[in-house]
Amino acid sequence: MNPKEKILIGGRALVALGSSRNTLDIDYLVDIPESKEAFIHENGVDYCNASGMKFFREIYKLETGRQMASPQSLLDLKAFAWVQHTLNGNFRKADEAEFDIKFLVREFNLTGLGVVKKYLADGECAEVEKIIDTVVSRRNGK
Repeated sequence: MNPKEKILIGGRALVALGSSRNTLDIDYLVDIPESKEAFIHENGVDYCNASGMKFFREIYKLETGRQMASPQSLLDLKAFAWVQHTLNGNFRKADEAEFDIKFLVREFNLTGLGVVKKYLADGECAEVEKIIDTVVSRRNGK
């Protein structure tokens, strides 16, 4: 596999933005049209395939031309990951995603979810927004 364009996402992107959470994982958002798999793992690298999931496709279109996803797209990706890990009972990964969500909201003054809202149920969005609100309310002195 040799994608034309790789957009850095996940923990390594957050470390590049100043996060204190260290991770050995390397994650990229790519478009591999010949594969409809949403997740591809190759040579120790995880790829989220835009051709495998509509949500990834939408983020990929927003971020094409960048080496690393924007903070808003990273927030959306982390929100999606938090929901999936919570539903799958992988609470360690869900906790890591929650830490990352709080970091992005705090450091980049983000106030809410973006395109991911179209891909989550109302209740799932509400749960992620509670996490976001814990940071926003502190920032606003509430």
